[in-house]
Order: sequence, then C-alpha cells, then structure tokens
Amino acid sequence: MTVNEEVHDDIIIDEEKLIDALERQDIKAFREEYLILHPYDRAIFYEKVDEEHRKTMYFFLSPKELAEIFETSEIDDGEYKQFLQEMDTTYAADMISYMFVDNAVDVLKELDKSQIASYLTLMNKDAATEIKSLLHYEEYTAGSIMTTEYVSIPQNSTVRSAMTILKNEAPSAETIYYIFVVDEDNRLTGVVSLRDLIIADEDTLIQSIMNERVVSVLVFG
Repeated sequence: MTVNEEVHDDIIIDEEKLIDALERQDIKAFREEYLILHPYDRAIFYEKVDEEHRKTMYFFLSPKELAEIFETSEIDDGEYKQFLQEMDTTYAADMISYMFVDNAVDVLKELDKSQIASYLTLMNKDAATEIKSLLHYEEYTAGSIMTTEYVSIPQNSTVRSAMTILKNEAPSAETIYYIFVVDEDNRLTGVVSLRDLIIADEDTLIQSIMNERVVSVLVFG
C-alpha cells in the first residue's frame, strides 16, 4: 500500500487512481472508484485535492452526491465560500437545496446577503422556503440550531402504523433515532425511541410506550 492509499471499512482508498481518472476526464472510472467509498472518505478526498481537480469533480458528481460530501465533511466555516465560488451558481444552489435544512443554513450564513439571495432564487421553491424559515434566527439561538426534518407520529396510533410512517419519512429526515409524538392539535406530547418501536408489539398504542418527559423551547423571530 502506497503513502497515497488509506483504509476505511476494509476499502482501500487509492488517491492516485482517483486523481488519474480526473486528469484523464474518465468519469466512469472515477465514479466507480469514488462512490464505493465511505462518505467520510469521499469528503476527505474532496478537501485534499486542488481546485482544478475539484472543478472536474463538479462535472462528474450530481449536486445531490456533492451535498452528501458537504454533510459529512469537516469543512471550516470560512472555507464554504471558497468551495461554492468554484462551482457553477446553479449547481451550487442545487447542492445546497439537497442538504439538511439546518446544515444548509449554516453554509449560507457564511456568505454575503447578495449571494444568499442569488442561491435562494435558483433553488426549488420548497427548499428555499424551508431554508428561509431558519435563516433569520440569530446564531446559537434555539431557532438557529433546530432542524425541521424530523419524524412525528400521532399519540393514538399503533406501533404498526408508526413504523409505516417512519419508513415513508425516514429518507428525508435528519434523525430517526428518536421520534416525536404529537396530539390531535399537533402539539408535542412525548418522544419514543426507535429501539422502543422495534421491540414493542405491533398493536401497542404509541401513547403507552412514549416518554412524556420532554423538554421544549419556543423560538422567536
């Protein structure tokens, strides 16, 4: 194994091979080698290579695939602006729209107001609306760190129906390990863990296994 190779989850990361595919403009070879890597390793490679190689990666990867890299990476706040400037504006806007809303807001808050407005204009309406709903909260407040991508279930539903809801909504949720329980007026009444759902009988009512000791705060904006 050379100095340019790393191991993660039993998959060898051959940086030289990836860079060679980028330089030869071989999209098939690059994607086959790159997309089998753990998302964290994809992020490391993305941050390691120079600007010219990253620009080729923007042609080889979809905005959704790049969003996963941004979600996983440990990019410093000040670097977001640099990376976004390397991309086509529409591509960057699409990439941000695929990120979880709270993470997308963290990225946009590092930009100038005119840049933020430009990206929001280019995004699809639903993504832009969700992001705008969090953008105006001050940093470190409850509103600025909350996520709008969670799973909630009615307290009078059964475990069987709750699992159906969870399976349908999990792909777009940021976290599924704890599920929020609400009443008929959509007010938070408790929380139930994924573990408790899995081990409970399918006909059990959610309100009988939920934890009612939850802490909530209001946001003001």
